Amino acid sequence: MPTQLPPQLTLSPSPVRAWSADQLADLLETARSAPAHGLWPEEEVLGVLGELEPLSLRDEAAAQRLDETADELFARLAHRFAVGAVDPAQADPAWRIPPPAAPDEAALRRAVADGADVSDTLAALLPQTPDYTALVAELARVQAEADEAVDEAGLPKATRIDRLRANLERWRWAPRTLPLRRIDVLVPFFELRARDGEASVHYAVIVGARRSQTPSFAAAIETVTLNPTWTPPSSIVQGELAPRFRRNPSAATAEHFDVIDRNGRLVDPAAVNWSARPFPYVLRQRAGPGNALGRLRFDLPNPYAVFIHDTPNRGLFARSDRALSHGCIRVSEPVALAALVIADDEWSEPTLDATIEIGATRTFRLEEPMPVYVLYLTAAPDQNGIVRYAEDIYERDAEVLRALAYEASWQAATRQQTETECALAH
Repeated sequence: MPTQLPPQLTLSPSPVRAWSADQLADLLETARSAPAHGLWPEEEVLGVLGELEPLSLRDEAAAQRLDETADELFARLAHRFAVGAVDPAQADPAWRIPPPAAPDEAALRRAVADGADVSDTLAALLPQTPDYTALVAELARVQAEADEAVDEAGLPKATRIDRLRANLERWRWAPRTLPLRRIDVLVPFFELRARDGEASVHYAVIVGARRSQTPSFAAAIETVTLNPTWTPPSSIVQGELAPRFRRNPSAATAEHFDVIDRNGRLVDPAAVNWSARPFPYVLRQRAGPGNALGRLRFDLPNPYAVFIHDTPNRGLFARSDRALSHGCIRVSEPVALAALVIADDEWSEPTLDATIEIGATRTFRLEEPMPVYVLYLTAAPDQNGIVRYAEDIYERDAEVLRALAYEASWQAATRQQTETECALAH
């Protein structure tokens, strides 16, 4: 018969943990890597888990507490990696791009329990775009610089780190699957990038002025119109055009505006009461070289009445600061962009130019709408993959950084309470 141990020497079974030693080590290493993505370190919770691990080998309550704390850390990292650390509605209200899907934390946790690597599971939730990867590499490079270092544009190290952290967070707010063929408008860079896989063509743009800012949104070009008319929104009519035409009634005719009443009839501009409120007419500028939209318009339906178009004021593209519009996006090479978007050999740039010169309004409906992402990014890689920095023209970075700092302090306070509770329990 096997020898029986005396009652006082009976061995208690070791506590059962949901997180194995290897899985926990992988989780902790992933948490330590969060600052590489511009996120705050999880120093307090790492300390708690470090204290709990040896206790969990012999104490059931400590093992349970370790599992709960590790689960909470895993869920927090999954959420931050998948959709961002802060809510864009609070941190950057002008960011109106639909968010990525929230992580199914329970399903991810089950995958890890079934043997999936913790680090791989969480890393897959991060943006996989070359732009995000370039910003991560740039953050590591800048953090390794001497504290007094400045770049060629005169930006100190701390400023560049702040720009990178804000823009890494914005990329985490963005959809995870972006079309290979699309248009990105980088508002602070005053640049439009027409992308097709790894290839891209860049055009200068004019964007919204500081008092009439261009929002961040996603849409798709559905039609391209040659020799468009322009129907200005009521904000421009009442804030700019009506006051000018009141001072100089002949200006409406000189600028080729039709005045249309509620019955669709044309009204003589000289007979219009330009001071009427509400203004009972619609203004429509006829097509032509002097039209505010120029000779070409890209229609991308969106709630913000923003579209891409030509402009008769070509000299404005020579300016370095091109925050000049009412919110729409004026492009420097509209015919080249139209040929790229229409993507039909019969409609080359020379053919489009010749058709525009005829003067008739003509609309092309695209067989496949061209996705457009209007992005407020103050740090981004150029065509050579080198990260450049733009002026924060709308001063939106500060709010993102404040939100990140608040979230970090709130999380730290919560973790401090957790650590205190853990100490009291033992």
